[in-house]
Amino acid sequence: MPAPTPKTIPTHFMQQHTDWPRTRLYTIVALILVQFMFSGCAVGNKSSRLELTPVTESPTEVHRVGKFVWNDLLTDDVAAAKGFYGQLFGWTFEQQGGYTVIDNNSQRIGGMAQVGEESGETGAARWICSLSVADVDKATALVTEEGGTVHVGPLELLNRGRGALISDPQGAQLMLLYATDGDPEDSEPMIGSWLWHELWSHDTEASLTFYQKLVGYDYEGEKTDYLILLKDEQWRAGIRSVEDSEVEMRWVPVVRVADTEETVERAEKLGGKLLVGPQPTASGGSVALLSDPSDALVIIQRWSATTSEQEN
Repeated sequence: MPAPTPKTIPTHFMQQHTDWPRTRLYTIVALILVQFMFSGCAVGNKSSRLELTPVTESPTEVHRVGKFVWNDLLTDDVAAAKGFYGQLFGWTFEQQGGYTVIDNNSQRIGGMAQVGEESGETGAARWICSLSVADVDKATALVTEEGGTVHVGPLELLNRGRGALISDPQGAQLMLLYATDGDPEDSEPMIGSWLWHELWSHDTEASLTFYQKLVGYDYEGEKTDYLILLKDEQWRAGIRSVEDSEVEMRWVPVVRVADTEETVERAEKLGGKLLVGPQPTASGGSVALLSDPSDALVIIQRWSATTSEQEN
């Protein structure tokens, strides 16, 4: 399967969202992430190491700087999340101590960790996206210089690599990662796998400047609307302009689905919520924004690659 190129990467919903989730305080997320992913503590057992997994099935020894290579769901109810996402996308799961590995069609694509139990907090669920960087230590120093926040790290993550949890200058959280075994290869995403990653920004030009300094992105698009971030001629992510000051800035992952409308209907039956869409895209597909039963946000998109073999 050919790797995605600018001709085959999807265009996401370009219209302004009409029902944005409002700002909430997520300090608990950063604190729990320290406990689970960095210190390696499992629920109820402070001395137990949390066993993470590599971001690639077999070592590639290649680091694709600027590529989002993994996604972790932090949720107050892992069992419910497994039920929801398993029935929604057909994901299966492997339990490794306090860490749940997500498989899509026998391919590892992410993980889940329990948060909120000890604090009594609920509703702090979210996806944390991991971005490949060339040097985590230099990257975190830049984050601080540019007015972002380094919540924890850089530290060694068991089985995964060197990482740091940060918030960019507008508050969007993400993991900076240098994976021990290298990053996943570029290939066309399967149904049920990650298709894209989108940053919501109050100031797209400022966000662009920061991420260009962080990983050296090029870009396409309008700074006042939607930007496509490229690295080494590969489309890697998008930045969406959000004018509403009450909307929390964040990175949101996108899952490729075969039928957006059917997936939305199934998500609502499973306890999820439709926040935006489904909306048509310029590429002929459709896209929608969902929240899972614990309020973690995920975008779904029906998209068909326009490869030469598929063109009529």
